[in-house]
Amino acid sequence: MPLSFKSSSFCLLACLCSASCAFAETRLGGNFVPPITNQGEEILLTSDFVCSNFLGASFSSSFINSSSNLSLLGKGLSLTFTSCQAPTNSNYALLSAAETLTFKNFSSINFTGNQSTGLGGLIYGKDIVFQSIKDLIFTTNRVAYSPASVTTSATPAITTVTTGASALQPTDSLTVENISQSIKFFGNLANFGSAISSSPTAVVKFINNTATMSFSHNFTSSGGGVIYGGSSLLFENNSGCIIFTANSCVNSLKGVTPSSGTYALGSGGAICIPTGTFELKNNQGKCTFSYNGTPNDAGAIYAETCNIVGNQGALLLDSNTAARNGGAICAKVLNIQGRGPIEFSRNRAEKGGAIFIGPSVGDPAKQTSTLTILASEGDIAFQGNMLNTKPGIRNAITVEAGGEIVSLSAQGGSRLVFYDPITHSLPTTSPSNKDITINANGASGSVVFTSKGLSSTELLLPANTTTILLGTVKIASGELKITDNAVVNVLGFATQGSGQLTLGSGGTLGLATPTGAPAAVDFTIGKLAFDPFSFLKRDFVSASVNAGTKNVTLTGALVLDEHDVTDLYDMVSLQSPVAIPIAVFKGATVTKTGFPDGEIATPSHYGYQGKWSYTWSRPLLIPAPDGGFPGGLSPSANTLYAVWNSDTLVRSTYILDPERYGEIVSNSLWISFLGNQAFSDILQDVLLIDHPGLSITAKALGAYVEHTPRQGHEGFSGRYGGYQAALSMNYTDHTTLGLSFGQLYGKTNANPYDSRCSEQMYLLSFFGRFPIVTQKSEALISWEAAYGYSKNHLNTTYLRPDKAPKSQGQWHNNSYYVLISAEHPFLNWCLLTRPLAQAWDLSGFISAEFLGGWQSKFTETGDLQRSFSRGKGYNVSLPIGCSSQWFTPFKKAPSTLTIKLAYKPDIYRVNPHNIVTVVSNQESTSISGANLRRHGLFVQIHDVVDLTEDTQAFLNYTFDGKNGFTNHRVSTGLKSTF
Repeated sequence: MPLSFKSSSFCLLACLCSASCAFAETRLGGNFVPPITNQGEEILLTSDFVCSNFLGASFSSSFINSSSNLSLLGKGLSLTFTSCQAPTNSNYALLSAAETLTFKNFSSINFTGNQSTGLGGLIYGKDIVFQSIKDLIFTTNRVAYSPASVTTSATPAITTVTTGASALQPTDSLTVENISQSIKFFGNLANFGSAISSSPTAVVKFINNTATMSFSHNFTSSGGGVIYGGSSLLFENNSGCIIFTANSCVNSLKGVTPSSGTYALGSGGAICIPTGTFELKNNQGKCTFSYNGTPNDAGAIYAETCNIVGNQGALLLDSNTAARNGGAICAKVLNIQGRGPIEFSRNRAEKGGAIFIGPSVGDPAKQTSTLTILASEGDIAFQGNMLNTKPGIRNAITVEAGGEIVSLSAQGGSRLVFYDPITHSLPTTSPSNKDITINANGASGSVVFTSKGLSSTELLLPANTTTILLGTVKIASGELKITDNAVVNVLGFATQGSGQLTLGSGGTLGLATPTGAPAAVDFTIGKLAFDPFSFLKRDFVSASVNAGTKNVTLTGALVLDEHDVTDLYDMVSLQSPVAIPIAVFKGATVTKTGFPDGEIATPSHYGYQGKWSYTWSRPLLIPAPDGGFPGGLSPSANTLYAVWNSDTLVRSTYILDPERYGEIVSNSLWISFLGNQAFSDILQDVLLIDHPGLSITAKALGAYVEHTPRQGHEGFSGRYGGYQAALSMNYTDHTTLGLSFGQLYGKTNANPYDSRCSEQMYLLSFFGRFPIVTQKSEALISWEAAYGYSKNHLNTTYLRPDKAPKSQGQWHNNSYYVLISAEHPFLNWCLLTRPLAQAWDLSGFISAEFLGGWQSKFTETGDLQRSFSRGKGYNVSLPIGCSSQWFTPFKKAPSTLTIKLAYKPDIYRVNPHNIVTVVSNQESTSISGANLRRHGLFVQIHDVVDLTEDTQAFLNYTFDGKNGFTNHRVSTGLKSTF
């Protein structure tokens, strides 16, 4: 049965050393003299243990040592080693096993401030397993075995490098899985791999962890700042963040030449797998490699084979530095297949600002060196990566002689974007012109080379803009876009199938002419597109296709690059006709017979109206975007022009997208009007109570409103809630005077668009009632006057296929409300209504209701900005109907139920209206709010309960409806009379 240990003043080790039999029940207690050898036990903890300040340098074995397997079972408890010194003999450590060493079910395992100068490091074993642990922490441990290399005096001399001695040292495998909260390696120091150093055949796996993994500020003197060695390092199916930051190594063995083996001395600021494979695979959390550094190769990752595949979280490689090759990654074979965004930024190296690929990496006996990149479900971007020996020179990737670029691809709506250029070299002996595929295996996205974002000084240096791809570039599908003064030089070019070449302003496709290069081939373009955004600027530059001594053949027709039609047809340049010299074609011969003048398909769109076409003849009467002659005074031969023709002779008609009308802004005045109505409705309770004296009323109110889209106008719906406090004086002659104050809060949603307006309303009201008595009848005249001020905050999200532009705006509304109502028993005067009035105790009333207001002008921030003018509107209605009161016979809490029913026609209206202006082009369109129907039904129910002689409670409901419009209002509150 497993041993069971309880804590003592000597901590865990004292307990362990009291055991005398491997498979027998053992009593605990007493002193011990380490070390202890455990014969294949499961060690079961029954409380937390801490081993602190234990010196074992002279021990002849590990603190805890097994000649076979050893399992430590934590049962949710913690294990801590702090400030201990491990044995120095042989491969001894703090914990070791000849076979499998397992740590399982701990709340935490913490190794802090421990030291080792022996070969075993801190934890040593053939197979090491950490499983089902909450926190796994190794901080500020020092494992510096000396000497790191030994040279014999034999002839010839043999130099051996010792790479072991680390915090974790597996000989066959290391598995870290199901860690739930944190994995932390901070401030550790070693010769190779301060966290993990394994044999060349070992397999290291971090799998199925939900913990955040943090490897930071670790340092090694010879290679692999955090992890070194092994045949495979795998991070797979982890959902927490993975962070490697501020790790580094130096090369203390500089000048040492090992007699055998590949060590990559001084390489891999974070990870160094000299002859193995590094895989970052199918992880869900964000992965970050930042501020890692090395004096040799690979600021972050050095691996013979590097596979970054299927990671859903963002991957960021930022500000890593290598003195020689590969600012972020140095590999012989690199395969990147993203399922989320990947960014290489601000990395630096002598060669390969972000990535270095070449056969010199890893085992020199292996010569196959390839690069494959695929962006999927997110963009991959290279921006701000530099060569540190040439300040000001941008470089994304360097592929040295013997390396092959297999494919550069993007899937679907994803993009592979190179803001920094690629450098490619060929072997000096027997170089060959191999194919470089754009969008292989059915990928259909966009591969982009652009110099956008470069300063004017950087643009003066050709190396900052020129990509060299020494092979025949073939676009299998999707597009290759060259724009914003970027240059791509190749040994041949062809579009295949649906593959498309897209040219933007200043983009150049040229012929590479390196010394000793293989024979180039002709350029064949079967599908050509242009990027209108980059050309419709005053500083545009014509693109160029220059095949040098080779031929250029064009077939097919010119098309527009895929674009956001809203952004494109909002451009001021399209207000009138414009001709763009998009590209100049040069070569030994330029064949364009299969590419005649024609129309460019222009689908139906909003914005400026017109049609595109293209021609090889210069349009003399249509200006270029810069206002000059298209192509200048002496246009080059074989210049292709794209022409925009307006739909009218004078200028292009502008049609605003209904999604951008923003009628919710005008409708916010309707909401302010309805807020005033809701606020004034609940004052009826005060007017219905005849108790003389000074009254104070407090109420809570809520409202719901909905209007369906009608006659081409947006609908809206909203919910609102707030409070009201009123002070009134009731006189014995049924005269009432009072005032009230309150607030309403709510949100209005547009229908059918994604616009939301939040409102905060402040309302002030004066009200009163007085009787008019004649010989035959008595009429009660009531009046209410209210003013409202509302703050409005608008958020709009536009529906676009590949993005969701958003804008915000703020403004205020001022509104007023006046109601004059006369209650009179005129129903008893009419022969037709008299029986009904007498049976139901009905009293008639007629009212005049005035609503009006105005709103401030404002301009949105964010995307697709709009400006709204000052708006206004008002409405006059004449409700006419009847009311009846019902009394309950309860003695303790009698109540009065008042019901009003009215026909409510709107007799005069000016709909709330504004002028909306598109900021980018100053095109204006008049808009108005919802066109409510003019005939409606009004129902009001008031219930007043007398709690005491001077205290009443209210519960009220109001329905105000028209065809397509519904407004529900409820309130409740208390009133006290003094």
